[in-house]
Amino acid sequence: MKNRLIKLVLLVAASAGSASCLGDMDIIQKSKITTSNMWIDEGDAKGALYGMYHQFRATFQTAMIYWGDYRAGTFTNGAGGSGSADKMFNNALDSSETKGTNWGSSYTTINNANLILRHVPEIPFSDENLKNLILANAHFVRAYTYYNIARVWGDAPLLLEGFESSDSDLQPARSNAALIYGQVARDIEDALRLMPASAADCTIATRSAVQMLKADYNLWLYQTREGGDEALTAADEALTEVFKDSRLDLVGSYADIFDITKKNNAEIILTLHFGQGEYEGGYASTYLIPQTRFHSASEHIETHVKLMTSDDQRFIFSPSLVELLYKDERDTRTPVSYGDWTDEEEGYRYTWVNKFAGKWADNKRYFISDLPLYRYAEALLFKAEIENERGNTPAALTYL
Repeated sequence: MKNRLIKLVLLVAASAGSASCLGDMDIIQKSKITTSNMWIDEGDAKGALYGMYHQFRATFQTAMIYWGDYRAGTFTNGAGGSGSADKMFNNALDSSETKGTNWGSSYTTINNANLILRHVPEIPFSDENLKNLILANAHFVRAYTYYNIARVWGDAPLLLEGFESSDSDLQPARSNAALIYGQVARDIEDALRLMPASAADCTIATRSAVQMLKADYNLWLYQTREGGDEALTAADEALTEVFKDSRLDLVGSYADIFDITKKNNAEIILTLHFGQGEYEGGYASTYLIPQTRFHSASEHIETHVKLMTSDDQRFIFSPSLVELLYKDERDTRTPVSYGDWTDEEEGYRYTWVNKFAGKWADNKRYFISDLPLYRYAEALLFKAEIENERGNTPAALTYL
């Protein structure tokens, strides 16, 4: 009976093959996807866009803070992280440090962008705006990633062709940092040339996101690479375009900026998106109170359970930042950013960072807070810096 069933299936398959020109049914296996069958239609291009941003998020979800706040004097070791990040905190990175010192993920992101820029121009689209949106975002992602590579490492490989097999040169030489900065500038302009004005999703780049990168990049050139008045003017012009975006504004409450029920609010220009059941992460898992470190009675644990995590607390705000937060009791940023509680019974003081803590549900923590890369407040701060450099102190204070 089993053999007869197999023969019947094969017979039906053969008949269907002759009727639909499938021939010998030479179906392409998933393990054999190649350039010739991957980049066929706009659905493939959209898939490549979101795949690129998946990798972009994986790259910057921790790198952005390893290269930023952890090296700016605002953090120190937490209750369970003694010495775990001293090299970052002291700006004494060397080859033995694993946090933020490997550029492999950055180049994977760049490779995804390179492949889009190579293949998408050849794909027919029913909507030219969608095609331009995808290409503009590839230019933006490559620019943003190379911008950070140049700031962190200086000289680095400059790769503009996508790797599609192991036959490529997988150990390219470093290029001078000036060449990388030049490529960043070209990619920014290409992104602006292609980006549709209708783009409004802040989980991928829009015109305002590209202009923020342009301002950021030119302010960096001005401060560190002798960019001069030309760079300052370019940054100012970019911010002028950001301020024209009617979708952007300061929100009424500082807490709303980071509220997981109010994502993509008017202050968010570009963000790394995290969602329950889709992708969770960020760096806040190392900010909260570890469940294993609670000394208190059960009623206190219940009161503060929403501040718990299963991870250890490796990082906490530095004393200088805490002092600044408590300097003015009217500062609404303090309770949003930082928590401090002393259990009088136990005589134990707990501190934690509130930001990006996601949510506590079903006796579990879900790290689903988005991580903003560019906010409207940052555009105002950039503008204040420009006016200050030009000696316009009253204007700088107004923006500040």
